[in-house]
Amino acid sequence: MKVRCGDAVAHLRYSTISDGDFHIESNAVALRHRRHAFAPGAWTQLDEVHGTVVRVVAEPGEHDGAVGDAAITRCHGAVLSVWVGDCAPVLLAGVDAHGNGVIGAAHAGWRGALDGVLQGAVAAASAERLEAVLGPCIHGCCNEFGPDLLADFEARFGPAVVATTTWGTPSLHLPAVVAAALAEVGVPMIDIGACTRCHPDRWFSHRRGQSQRHVCTITMMAEH
Repeated sequence: MKVRCGDAVAHLRYSTISDGDFHIESNAVALRHRRHAFAPGAWTQLDEVHGTVVRVVAEPGEHDGAVGDAAITRCHGAVLSVWVGDCAPVLLAGVDAHGNGVIGAAHAGWRGALDGVLQGAVAAASAERLEAVLGPCIHGCCNEFGPDLLADFEARFGPAVVATTTWGTPSLHLPAVVAAALAEVGVPMIDIGACTRCHPDRWFSHRRGQSQRHVCTITMMAEH
C-alpha cells in the first residue's frame, strides 16, 4: 500500500505467518535476515511495553530496540515498524506545515489506547495533515473483556467500542477504540485489517496462545 506524503510516498507493508516471526526477542540473526527480506533498510523496531512513549527518529535506525510504543520520522529511507500479536498496529502518514513528509508507527494495545499513545504520536508528528491506517488486530468477535474495564472504555470513547464475542460474552472492539482515539485529534482512519484471532492461516494471535508476532512497516521515499 502507498500513501502520498507531500513530494514523497509512504510505503506500507503488513506481514503474514508466511513471512515468519518478528518478535523482538527472537533470534537476533534470524530477525535481521527476516527484516531485510521484508523491508530493506535501517529499522526502528521498538521494545513495546503497552505505554505511551513516542520516539522521534532523526536518522534511519535510531532507537532500534529502545523502549517505546510509537515512532515518528521525517527521514527518507527509515523503516518504522510495529510488531503485534492482537494489538492494533497504526501507521501514520502526512505532511507538516512546510510541506515535508512525516510518517509514524504506533502500537495500540488496550492500555496504550486508553492512556493516549495515539494522541501522543499525532502530537509528536506535528503535522498539518495526517491520516492513519489500521492493520490486522483483534476485533470484538474475539476480544473478551472484563466488565469494569469495558465500562471505562465506553465512558471514554462511547458505546461503539462495546461488542459481543461470537460465544456471547462482552468484548471490546479495538478498531472502534482506535478510530475514536484518532478522531479526538482530528485524524481520519482507514481500516484495512481483519481479526487476527479469526485467521490462523494469516496472522499470529496472543489469544490463540502464540508467542510469535507479525509486523507492519512504513517507509518514506522520494517519488521518482
